[in-house]
Amino acid sequence: MNILLVDDDAGCLDGLATALEPSGHRCDAYTIPEEALKAYHQRPYDVVITDMKMPGLNGIEVLKKVRDVNPLGRVIIVTGYGDVETAIAAVNNGAYAFFGKPIQLNDLMETLEKIENEIDRQQKTKTEQAQLLKDYSKLKQIYEDIQKIIRDRLDN
Repeated sequence: MNILLVDDDAGCLDGLATALEPSGHRCDAYTIPEEALKAYHQRPYDVVITDMKMPGLNGIEVLKKVRDVNPLGRVIIVTGYGDVETAIAAVNNGAYAFFGKPIQLNDLMETLEKIENEIDRQQKTKTEQAQLLKDYSKLKQIYEDIQKIIRDRLDN
């Protein structure tokens, strides 16, 4: 999966990228939220993992801006300040998940696997819909051909 990482702590970003990349995830890391959002506009990401408290934009603001670009965008918010109000704000604004720091890697990997499965199901559904549309077009053409043959025979 393509993952956009946003945290003002470069060490946290490096650690997270180092933990995720061996599992096949491609991570782009940014310490400045505004630069991360520019990247989000330029290339597709399957998920954004953002810190909550950063200079400039906070995690909720990043979430809202991601959702402005892609209403279905998946954003995971991470914070070292795990208060209930922040968690509620994250969920109310459509955060996919909310984790405290330090992140429990197993929990994060389970969440990413869930997202990957959702993406796979969505892709499979799109493929199946495209095939159904093709099949429908073929059947419609066959039906029209049969109707023409019947009309031709009745006219003769």
